Amino acid sequence: MGIKSRGFKAARNATVAGAAVLGLVLGASGAASAEVNDQNRIVSDGLEVVVTQEDTSIQGVPALGGSPFNREFFHNGRGTANILGEGAADAEGTTFQFGYQFAWAGSIDGAIGVTYSTPGLEVELPDASATVTDILPQAYAELELTPAPGIEELVVAEGEFDGDFKSVQFANVHGTASGVLGAVQVRPFVRAITANGDNVTTYGEVWTV
Repeated sequence: MGIKSRGFKAARNATVAGAAVLGLVLGASGAASAEVNDQNRIVSDGLEVVVTQEDTSIQGVPALGGSPFNREFFHNGRGTANILGEGAADAEGTTFQFGYQFAWAGSIDGAIGVTYSTPGLEVELPDASATVTDILPQAYAELELTPAPGIEELVVAEGEFDGDFKSVQFANVHGTASGVLGAVQVRPFVRAITANGDNVTTYGEVWTV
């Protein structure tokens, strides 16, 4: 699709004042009566790999400070990866990724940032050496915007798991955009990459903020 990923700016990994604005929780069980928003699947080495987004909600809110060039949103929902087939429980080294595609009409020194905290969960930060392990650690992923219209993909967090199931709960993921001209479109994605490099991605609904 011609979309490239940009990583974390470690110098801008900052503590956010006040309460944590995002919870990212990996669990080992699904939720009953979840609304399935998007799903995709592949077959890799004889095993079916299924990724799903559930209960997705992205809500645009008025930007703090009142600048007409700023945007804010919060994301809630759940992403899951299921591996099905004989021997699926013994699968090892599957990578779970969570992130967004962003589209914008124009910008003036613009950037989009995503802030999150994750209690007691080891989640690797792309393009950084740190690992999230502390109580309510917070991280910041940023994407610099071009002046012209563009579409970019930003991997916000990723982690490796063994076995046949992984679930990630997104709670109040906080996104901010500055220096943008017009609205920003946000499309969340969940991706599973098997140990042999096969990958499957589910792209969610486009939300405008």
